[in-house]
Amino acid sequence: MDPKSRPSLEQIQNVFMKDQLPESFGIEIQEVGEDFVTGVLTVDSRHLRPGNIMNGGVSLVLIETMGSISSCLYIDLAKQNSFGIQVNANHISIARPGDKLTARSKAIHIGKTTQIWDVDISNQKGKLVSSGRITMLVTDRS
Repeated sequence: MDPKSRPSLEQIQNVFMKDQLPESFGIEIQEVGEDFVTGVLTVDSRHLRPGNIMNGGVSLVLIETMGSISSCLYIDLAKQNSFGIQVNANHISIARPGDKLTARSKAIHIGKTTQIWDVDISNQKGKLVSSGRITMLVTDRS
């Protein structure tokens, strides 16, 4: 896709974030590159499980969000849509309230009908919290 036709950070905020799950979770998109997206989330009471640690499902929401937004860098949003069809994660370390997590996607495969994105989630000290992969299905809008 022509880089000039890629969605801007503002367009992404309006399409993917406003009044939707990522916004209610506190996810903010900070950077959109040619083949990556970076988002941040500060862990708070919404994200916790017993023991005062972040629920691992929060990492999956971050991975799904980063993959969905990243996939739009390579499709025509007016003519196509993309859906996560498989997501997995390995939880490497614990996140606690106040931790600022950074999730960064990286393109692994960009095909005509599928895309694969790796997403690493690190804390404010650069320590890896979770590492995941999402497969996206690209379809025509009808």
